[in-house]
Amino acid sequence: MQDFTPQNHRYAKLVERYSRYIESPVLRLKFLNNTLKSEPVQNRWMKLPFVNDLPERAMIIAELSKVLPIDQPMPLRIRLAGLLYRVRTVVYAACLAMVLLGGASLVYAAARIVNTLSISTDAGDIKPENHQAAANSSGTAIAAVASNGALPLDMVWLADRGDGYEFYSNGARVLTEFETGGPERSFYRFNLEALTAGADSAEPLARPVGIVYHVSESDLLPFAGGYNKSLQNHSRALLDYAREHRLYNYLIDRFGRIYRIVRDEAAASHAGNSLWSDGRSVYVNLSASFIGVCFEGNSQEAPAVGADGINEAQIYAARVLTAVLRSKYSIDDANCVTHGLVSVNPSNKLMGYHTDWVSAFPFQALGLSNKYETELCAVSRLGFGYDSAYLAAAGGAKWTGLDRADAALKEAAERGGVTVEEKRRQLSRLFQWAFKKQRDIERQGLRTENQHSSILSPSTSSRPLSR
Repeated sequence: MQDFTPQNHRYAKLVERYSRYIESPVLRLKFLNNTLKSEPVQNRWMKLPFVNDLPERAMIIAELSKVLPIDQPMPLRIRLAGLLYRVRTVVYAACLAMVLLGGASLVYAAARIVNTLSISTDAGDIKPENHQAAANSSGTAIAAVASNGALPLDMVWLADRGDGYEFYSNGARVLTEFETGGPERSFYRFNLEALTAGADSAEPLARPVGIVYHVSESDLLPFAGGYNKSLQNHSRALLDYAREHRLYNYLIDRFGRIYRIVRDEAAASHAGNSLWSDGRSVYVNLSASFIGVCFEGNSQEAPAVGADGINEAQIYAARVLTAVLRSKYSIDDANCVTHGLVSVNPSNKLMGYHTDWVSAFPFQALGLSNKYETELCAVSRLGFGYDSAYLAAAGGAKWTGLDRADAALKEAAERGGVTVEEKRRQLSRLFQWAFKKQRDIERQGLRTENQHSSILSPSTSSRPLSR
């Protein structure tokens, strides 16, 4: 990724202007991605409007010609830029002559002015370091809101609702223009102690009991004003895709705007094969039991949190949204967790089929306890292991909750007089039982949804319902 400099800023704005000639959103996005990856050509000796950036314009026009329809004539402005580039030597010579003539005139005028002005050189009160400190301060991210500044959950309510939005008492504004439906929630809550003792304690529920936080892992542009229009186009394309595939219940874009995708009462396809325990209950395949909240971002290309990653606007939005959801559904802090801590692979019995937020999630900034310190019950109580790839995704080292899980598993194996691997196999059979039971109730819910959709509209039963 290029360093963001004033030169790159100007080049990005130039690319943005030329992208307006492309009508197709798909071709426009392809043009932006290809062109912005190129290093802008700088004309270091000639600094004049339009003429200075002729090499850059020629490079942009070359990329533009690849996506414009062949039968469409080139706009006059583009043809003029191409002509000037071909005769640029003559143009530069003429401009240089004008610059020399203008410079001589300025020198003469400046000499006359200097004779009539006196310039104070007393700069003792100027402290450059203070200006630098102020600049640095303005660029730092906000810290977590103090605990005594947050509203109690019983003071968070729906304050207003209008066409395309909901507004809550804690400042959360949820946009609903992309809202759609999905299969009704239907899942089991398993009692942890009863499950590990081999007893059937499955309790059917239909209201969400937790939140899973995700990263979209989508392509990102630098978060800067020069990319404003392209940033918004990227977000809209992601929202369209998430709605089409019913991926999350909520998505927070890079400007901190909260969009509801799949309505709360419906299960979005966000968690896949997953497992979480708060120490008392166990939930399997969390799409049905947990609300999915996704940050637009990419944790694989850069640090997950930062100016070009998950920024302060998104973190604040997630904080107020979390309070809204916890208040509405009485969600326990212990069940607000990340995808990387719940994703499992039942086929090889390993953690981390998905690893977004397996580390670095700002729990404290969202007013939550740190789940990286919570014993990972999938490992200690239900037989899952982990490999070096899982640790690498977390930065290469184990965290407190994983250490606690390893210690608890080892202690349980010693009490049972078996090896750790044998204990894993025993616990894995408990998970398989719960996994099968949860899959059965999910299939039943899907059959009910399909029947309901067929009754409403036989010709559109395969499409998501929207309000």
